[in-house]
Amino acid sequence: MSRITRGDVQAVFEAFGNGGRAILQHSKDAEGAPADFLGSHGSIRPFDPWNNGHFCADDWHVILIADFEGGDKSFKHKDAEAIMADLSVRFVLDGTPLPTTRTAIKRFLDPGQFDLEEAYFFQEGRIMAPDELTVGAHSLNCQMSLGSQVVFENTISFFIDASDSGACR
Repeated sequence: MSRITRGDVQAVFEAFGNGGRAILQHSKDAEGAPADFLGSHGSIRPFDPWNNGHFCADDWHVILIADFEGGDKSFKHKDAEAIMADLSVRFVLDGTPLPTTRTAIKRFLDPGQFDLEEAYFFQEGRIMAPDELTVGAHSLNCQMSLGSQVVFENTISFFIDASDSGACR
């Protein structure tokens, strides 16, 4: 098994909604970055499919969430920017706030997935080196707020497996 590199998770962070989405739409085999799906290539997202997931201590990871905004054909980049400017994302890893970065707002290449004609997205998260996540159980909470209103909140648990066990084999 090849290890997940910093480049792999950087690609997932920057390109999942456009280049990665194109790969998923046009290929029966969607392995590798940026077509990461369900943590197959280093992503840890605060959704139930990742709950109790196992990841390898030797790999790079990216803890992240995406926001998608869109509408009919008249929906433009500036409309997404206006909505997203008021959106805040907060991650708490093992009880400690996790500093994050946000990608640029980009066109989403599969707006029909959300019954939209035009859509844009950003991802917010943190790329984690192998030594930043210790072996064992972890708790990840994510809260997204639009102004003072919480629009999403979820907590998952995940595990980092030692080099010679579980997800590292």
